Amino acid sequence: MKQHLNNSLNKLGNNFVIVEKWPWAFNDPNYAWWKYLNRPVPDMEELRLIENNVEGCRVAYLSVGANDQTIKYKNSNIENVSSLAVSKDYTLMNDLSFENGRFISPLEDQSGAPCIVLGYNVASQLNNDNPNMIGKNVELFKRKMNVIGVLKKEGNRLFGDSHDDMILVSYNFYKSVADIHDLNLNASIKVDAKPNVSINTLKSEISRVLRGHRKLRPKQEDNFALNQLSVLKQGFDGIFVSLNIGGFFIGLLSLVVGTFGIANILFVSVRERTPQIGIKKALGARNFFILLEFLIESVVLCLLGGLIGIALVFTLLLIAEKVFDVTLYLSLGNILFGVTVSVVIGILAGIIPAVVASRMHPVDAIRFR
Repeated sequence: MKQHLNNSLNKLGNNFVIVEKWPWAFNDPNYAWWKYLNRPVPDMEELRLIENNVEGCRVAYLSVGANDQTIKYKNSNIENVSSLAVSKDYTLMNDLSFENGRFISPLEDQSGAPCIVLGYNVASQLNNDNPNMIGKNVELFKRKMNVIGVLKKEGNRLFGDSHDDMILVSYNFYKSVADIHDLNLNASIKVDAKPNVSINTLKSEISRVLRGHRKLRPKQEDNFALNQLSVLKQGFDGIFVSLNIGGFFIGLLSLVVGTFGIANILFVSVRERTPQIGIKKALGARNFFILLEFLIESVVLCLLGGLIGIALVFTLLLIAEKVFDVTLYLSLGNILFGVTVSVVIGILAGIIPAVVASRMHPVDAIRFR
């Protein structure tokens, strides 16, 4: 899960800042949402100011989430579809691959043309599992819109919205059908830093430009948030630490129970084979070889159990990938760790029964019934 999350975060990049009204936070009991609620939302004017006045800005785009929309095509419709209104440089910071068609052109963006890009799942659902929708007209925002592109299937992500169930329109079109200054909009400006420009430098420049534009006095608090990926990574790292601690204690309990179970099996095996042990020792078998025999038996038993467990985990991962459409990883490190633990548990579980067997007196062992 952590590997898949890191891959999703890496696709977003690392050297960028997102300007929003809401600061990112993880499990913060003092999160002052009422203070952020009435903050103004970023708009096109602020995007232009950042592009023209922030020296560390390589590229930036504005996006506005317009959820709870219904898209229609002939007799098909999809409710509550996720729609995103974006400025022209959206493709420069997002790796978009097209099944067919293209993205919104600068001219279409500038004129606010009613054109649309569909995610793979949206196009397939509208057109009877056929994603080829290029040139067809759909209805969105109570307007007819021309489909100019269909994105390739991406699959789900643990973080970062997949484009599969999303539609993209130009920001300039969206402002003709909605109030872009609505405080309930989920609007943000994503700013990518130039090479060799640090995140702190970029944040400082953006803050200077926005504070001047919003006419904030020197002692006034920012009425915008500058979010960065490190906040999310720290939050998720904390979650995985908690998961690892919980998994450790659950696994430790299972191992303790398993150790006693295997030790009990070995004691029963020693008891049933006591006459054989006596015969072996009478024929010259040394204590070390008797001890090694039962110890190997214990290790092999645990190792087989560990390999079966790993096989079950691998099978469950394949099922989870099909059901939830996400990629999960069973790394070589996980496998080697599991095998090593199995061997250690085999030694711990078998050492006492093996010692008991090795110290038996040959005559007493042969007479045992």
